[in-house]
Amino acid sequence: MKIIFIWIQWSGKWTQWRILVEKHGFKIYETGTALREIASQNTPLWKLVKSTIDAGKQVSPEIVEDILQEVVTQNKWQKLILDGFVRNEGNKISADKIVWDYRVVFFDLPEIDAKTRLLWRMYDKESGETFPAGTLINPKNGNTLTKRADDEEQAINERIKLFYEKTMPIVDLYREQGNLIEIDAKGTIEEIALRLEKSLGL
Repeated sequence: MKIIFIWIQWSGKWTQWRILVEKHGFKIYETGTALREIASQNTPLWKLVKSTIDAGKQVSPEIVEDILQEVVTQNKWQKLILDGFVRNEGNKISADKIVWDYRVVFFDLPEIDAKTRLLWRMYDKESGETFPAGTLINPKNGNTLTKRADDEEQAINERIKLFYEKTMPIVDLYREQGNLIEIDAKGTIEEIALRLEKSLGL
């Protein structure tokens, strides 16, 4: 089973894919994870990615397609979660060509809820983890939490605007094609996990 996650920021998808990994044996790939694995192999693809990053340029949709191809080829028979690989029309074309038998999970969270969660979430500078508003200490390591520097209203509005302009039309297209699992991202972690498992037949 191959699943592509699409989400508005702070919809809880990180927590949910972790449950699928730990409970149901999925392997998760987001772009950063895939790049780290490719880097460890010192492949021609990694050299291309590295030269692009070193030049201060953004990784192109064509390179993202190559990364996706590498991930799917190396994990042909595994349960895969592909997180963040489809953000625009070009990415969808790549996914249709390379993965083809995938299902799409969209974590649906109203814009106002996403903004509120992002404005008040807390951050562990050491581990990189984020936590809900009101959490002052990371329960795993005891570190004091702070707000992320980029979690200010203007930056959040820009990120959400980009999601609705570029990604939401792709969500609508998947819905029209009948290949969209919509998960209500409001509620407790356990409630959302049950909705996801039921929708995936797990």
